[in-house]
Amino acid sequence: MSEKSTDSQARILVVEDNANLNEILCKIMSSEDYEPVSVLSGKDALDKIQAEGPFDLVLLDVMLPDPDMPVGMGIDGLEVCRRIKSHPDLQDTLIFMVTVKDQPEDIMKGIDAGADDYITKPFNTTLLLAKIKAMLRIKHLQDELREKNRQLEEMAVTDGLTGIPNYRHLIDKLDEEIKRSKRYQTPITMILIDLDNFKEVNDTYGHRHGDFVLKKVAKTLVDGLRETDIMARYGGDEFALLLPQTDSIGGERVAQQVMERLSRPFVTNDKEHRVKASIGLVSFAAGTAENYDQVIVAADTALYKAKELGGNQIYSHPTREKKT
Repeated sequence: MSEKSTDSQARILVVEDNANLNEILCKIMSSEDYEPVSVLSGKDALDKIQAEGPFDLVLLDVMLPDPDMPVGMGIDGLEVCRRIKSHPDLQDTLIFMVTVKDQPEDIMKGIDAGADDYITKPFNTTLLLAKIKAMLRIKHLQDELREKNRQLEEMAVTDGLTGIPNYRHLIDKLDEEIKRSKRYQTPITMILIDLDNFKEVNDTYGHRHGDFVLKKVAKTLVDGLRETDIMARYGGDEFALLLPQTDSIGGERVAQQVMERLSRPFVTNDKEHRVKASIGLVSFAAGTAENYDQVIVAADTALYKAKELGGNQIYSHPTREKKT
């Protein structure tokens, strides 16, 4: 990727109280295909960021007297910088301080406030653009690294075949929901689903075709869930459904809906399939679930019982009632 393509189109907020210099800075930014936005005061800068931000870079004058405010009451560049850097959604914003003060202690004040770089007035245009270009290049690389890390984190908790959360993600979320159940005294339900006749699919059509069936089943299971519900691939042809803030009655209703959706015939690679499943369900009353092992073992026991009874049915583990 060329240097120009990495930082052109960057949105730059120009904060300079001198209208003539502000206009000059905006023209300089536009000459490099940046998208400058102009404001004349610290207050206007913060308002603009709230309304139109975040920006890729803020070109920020240190001295920002506000004609609409009493002397000494305006928001100067250092305060604007501190507020931007202290905001969790804005802290990655690049801030370039422009100042007439060139003493080390003055420069340190800007750095301490969170500024990424500075230049003194009167400034050299070539040097200003070179510094901005270097900063935007660094930001571009940081953004790429952040996105790659996000993708790696997502891959770590996503089942590679079906695209739904994996066992690791399920356990993490189960642990969170158990803590939430204790804190807010809400019930929690876990459902385990095991496809009864999946081995026949693999034996008859091959494992590759079986993978397509699993993908279709996963999509069928996810459809219709609440935003707070968590469906995960438990392993092999088993799936798990975590239902926060759901008691045994609500859990059984969801299990019936799952069974009904799975019973509908579907076509994969020109082959029609009718899936049968055993479902194990366990509900814990408000605050009674102790840890994820307890919940998993109880749900697994219920699933085993459903299969032991012949499969293609729902078995509810005796509800864990709250002790009085």
